[in-house]
Amino acid sequence: MIAGTDSVDLPPGVSLREGRLEDIVRGDSWALNGSGAFVLGRVGCPLDVIVREISDAFELPLEAARLDVLRFAWALNTLALVNVVQRGSRIRRLADWVTLALRLAPAGAFPIPLARRHSLDTRSVPRALASALTATGPRIAAVALLATAVALQLAAASGATGSVFLLAMALGAGTGIGLGLHEAGHVASLRGVPSALVLRGRRTFVLHAPVDERRRAFVALCGPGMVVMVGLAFVVAGVAIVTPGLVILGLPLTAHALSLTMIGGDGRVACGI
Repeated sequence: MIAGTDSVDLPPGVSLREGRLEDIVRGDSWALNGSGAFVLGRVGCPLDVIVREISDAFELPLEAARLDVLRFAWALNTLALVNVVQRGSRIRRLADWVTLALRLAPAGAFPIPLARRHSLDTRSVPRALASALTATGPRIAAVALLATAVALQLAAASGATGSVFLLAMALGAGTGIGLGLHEAGHVASLRGVPSALVLRGRRTFVLHAPVDERRRAFVALCGPGMVVMVGLAFVVAGVAIVTPGLVILGLPLTAHALSLTMIGGDGRVACGI
């Protein structure tokens, strides 16, 4: 959802130049009409302010200007060309989200989440890994905490002892770490290629400049491939030194092997499908 109190910002890699919106990651640009250039020339301003200004400048009814500006901001955010900076009360935003969700519920739909684009440094493999893990850090922590909570509840329901609780925490940590390493593996394989990380709801994906089919397949395989190798290392080490926690930590990582098959999107990309 986008509110009138929100503003839009151009993420790194996206710029406004001579009436065109350029994206160096995609290696493309788009011509803007007068109203589009007007809106993007005022990034950082609350959208309600832009609505009033564009209504006066183009002699549009206020409600029509509001609809046009919000649709434009939404379309660009869907394409990860702008980030939406949400302002105002979190309680108000939550109430607005619940209201919209109730309206969409009869159709079996939910409000579409906003996209957030993060820059990535692909000048070297270490920089790529560091920037990818930094961008996904909050999501890694959230997924790890959620998975740990679920595992702990299942352990408690089964009447488990203290040692099982520790294994449940290892399982949750492995789930979160797997997410971060998966995206980091993709980014590491894009050394020298302009790239960005996009978070949209539950989805996390890497946006990058066009590459040839062989490089594209390599990028697709490196994400799950790196996670699986790290997971196997944990499992082997855990078995060797008789440490169940390491084995449990590695199991969610090895499960990323499914992404290398036709079941996973990376496997289908690698096969050119």
